[in-house]
Formats: sequence, C-alpha cells, structure tokens
Amino acid sequence: MSKLTSERLQRRWLDDLGCNLSSGLRLAFWMRLNVSRLRVSLGQLITLALLLFAVDFITAYAQVEPPRAFNLYGIDYLAAIYLFDLLLILLGARLVGADTHQFGKLVTGMLGASLPVTLVMQCVAWLMLGDYPSPLIAWGYLALALAWNLLILLRLLRGIVGARSGRAFAAALVYTLGSLAGLWLIPRIELWYTDYRSEGVEQSPFRGLNVEDIYYAQPALMHQRLAELREQRPGVVDLYLLAFAGYGPENVFLNEVEYVQEQFDNRYDTGGRSLILANNVDAVHRYPLANRHNLSNALGAIADRMDTNEDILFLFMTSHGSSDHRFSVEMGPLQLDDLTAPELRAALDDAGIRWRVILVSSCYSGGFIEPLKTPETLIITAASADRTSFGCGSQSDFTYFGTAFFKQALMEEPRFIEAFERARGWVTEREVQDGFTPSEPQRFVGARISDKLDAYYADPRVQQALINADEEYRACLAQSDTLACR
Repeated sequence: MSKLTSERLQRRWLDDLGCNLSSGLRLAFWMRLNVSRLRVSLGQLITLALLLFAVDFITAYAQVEPPRAFNLYGIDYLAAIYLFDLLLILLGARLVGADTHQFGKLVTGMLGASLPVTLVMQCVAWLMLGDYPSPLIAWGYLALALAWNLLILLRLLRGIVGARSGRAFAAALVYTLGSLAGLWLIPRIELWYTDYRSEGVEQSPFRGLNVEDIYYAQPALMHQRLAELREQRPGVVDLYLLAFAGYGPENVFLNEVEYVQEQFDNRYDTGGRSLILANNVDAVHRYPLANRHNLSNALGAIADRMDTNEDILFLFMTSHGSSDHRFSVEMGPLQLDDLTAPELRAALDDAGIRWRVILVSSCYSGGFIEPLKTPETLIITAASADRTSFGCGSQSDFTYFGTAFFKQALMEEPRFIEAFERARGWVTEREVQDGFTPSEPQRFVGARISDKLDAYYADPRVQQALINADEEYRACLAQSDTLACR
C-alpha cells in the first residue's frame, strides 16, 4: 500500500469518525440530523465502542475516592452490558423489519449518541447524586437515562428504517425495558474502587502504633479475656458468643461487635459467655487482635468451657471481603493474614464445637457457606458468593445487613432463622431504593440445628431475658423514636 493511499484511508477514517460523532451529538440533543451522514464500517464501530469504553473508564475513575484500585472484572461487566445492548438493538431492528445495512446504521447511531449521553449522565451522577441519594432522586435519574435512550432509538428507527410511529415506539420500548432488565440480571462490577487496605496503612490512625508491644501483649490479654468466660451450666443449653471484627481502619466493624455483645448479653443470656476479638486502633488494649491465631485459641477455650454436645456457639464475623472469598483481616503495620472459609472450618472442627450459628457479614460472604456446612450449623451471610454488601466505610456506623439483622429484625423476632428472613427483605428494599445491585443475603439451615435452637429459645432463662429486653425496648419507644432505641 502506497503512502498516498494510506494517508487517504486515514483521512477518510477521520472524516467518517467526525460524521459519526457529530451525528451522535445531534441525535442526543435533538438537533436536525441527516441519517445519511452516518458512516457504517467495522472500523468505525470498533472505534466508537472504544471511545465509549474510554468515557466509562474515565468517569468511573473520577467518581471513586482515592486511593483507587482497578478492578479487571469491571471490564467483563461493561462487555456484558455492551453485548446485551447490541442484542436489544438487533431485536428492535427485527421488529421494524430493518435490513443488515440499516441495522449497522442503528448501532452506529446509538454508539455515537451514547458518548454525549454517558458524559452528561455521569456528570449529573457525580454532581447531584452523591454516595447515598434519596430513592426519589435515584429513580428519577434512572428514568431520565432510560427515556433519553428511548427517544434516541425512536428517532433512529423512524429516520433510518422509515418505521411508523407506533411500531417504532414499540421497538424502542422493548429496547428500553430490556435495558432496565439488564441492570438487574447482570451483577454490577465497578471498574474502580477505593483501596481501603492501602488507605488504612497510609493514613494516620496507625501511626504511632508499637507493633512489638501489641504482639507481646496478646498472650496476657487473651488469658485475661478467656479467664472471664464462665463454665457451662449442666442441663441448660447455653449460648456462647464470639464476635470478630476483622478490618481495623474503619470503626464500623468495631461498632457492630460491641453492639452485638451488649445485645446478646441482655437478650440471649450470654453474659459472661461472650468474647470480642477486634482490630481497631482505639481498642488494642481492650480486646485481643482479630487474627487466625487468636480465633483458634478463643474457639478452643470456648469449647473447653461449654458442653459441646449441648451448648451452641454464635460466631459473628464482620469485615470487608474479596471476590475470591477471603475475609479481610487488617491492622495496618501488623501485617495480619486474611481468613478463608476452609481455615475457619478447620478451626471450628479442631475445637470440637458441634452446634454452630455462623454469621459472616462481608462482601461475597456467600462463598463461605459451602465449606462450613454441617447438619448442626446455621450459616447466615450478608451477601451471595458473587455480590457485594453495603454500608461499610469510614463514614458508616453500621453496615446495611448489620442494621437490618441486629438492630431491626432481632428486636422484633428473636429467632435467628426467622429474623434473617425479615432482614433479607429490608436489606433488599434499602439497596434497591439506594440504586445498588441487591447483595442477596444467604442462609443455610442444617438438618438438626433448627430443633436445637428451638430448645434454646424455650429455656426459661432465655425467655425471661427476651421478655425483659422487650419491655425495655417498648418503654424506650414510648419515650423516643425507633432509631433511638436501637
């Protein structure tokens, strides 16, 4: 190929791209458009798709707080969304009888218009929505985006195919409803996220920590806390609580384990039979570290004090989680190891604890269910194996699931399995209102654990503790609002 021919091809490619970009701009903002200016070729389609990806990439980066980390799986999500939209455009084209060339023009036009639409909508989201928009604003934003794309496709169907208004509107509506369905069918994965681990190491809360002193203090602190655990009561189904806050840079996890300990001591008769392991700069002298070694020691000590054939362990674990199902255990310069489900299962089995209620509150926590299953185990997770949960972060007091399960459901329904069903509905409703992909909390009920829990609930001491706590709750409600009593 001669140099002159190559230059002509490049110039033609740039001219075609300019036509497509200007046509997309006219489409998006309802300006006069000659559809014959749309230039269809494989090269143009690839270029427009790459430009759209670049817009998504840059705007996603701008909306995430530093320190940022790139999520490769976000590309898979965008590719799935692009392909799904392409199939919807094909369906709309078939509904109005478009031929292959007309379909190519439809795709080119939608790609060209998507560039300014995406830029505008992402800027609106960044400037107006914030992290937690009201449900009305969130739904209004979604409706605006869908309506805008519907009008663009409607204009293309009439201008390119010459479809009648009614038929074109029906095809555009099918595309719009399909796009809405795609938002729920395809789990959302962000391209960028805030790297909390990096942020936690670099920021000031961990500065000044004496790593050596903290490590050497662990044996004495563990001995002190374990010595406070009471022995089991013969003939009584005792409940032992072990609460594990894994992620030190954020107070939300410490808030949860401290709340749950107080709640269980008051409502479930675990006073003297509850223990906290926590990673938090403000709690290094109150609680042993939440790490694998202390967890194993705590489980062993609890097993020594309980009747393993009679008593029940409630293990509550709260932290961040990863898509490869690792439970985050982080305390800045202490360099702790994350925890996996097989490691947790081994620690429980080694301790010899038979009856187990395990609640794991973290992103992707559903991945813990399969390795932890036994007939004597109830497992509750804040999310499914492929979904994130919500409500963590340095500005949060409680996670979404922690609020729904402990602060809402258990206040009205003291039985764990039944409370989970209420909490799951509340969490899903809140996530939908806030515009998040539902986390889909999960549970597994072993064949024997349900009857065991019923025997525990029937104990007169537990019944009386629940009655007393309920009376205090109702008395508080009579003098204050619901939130103040949780």
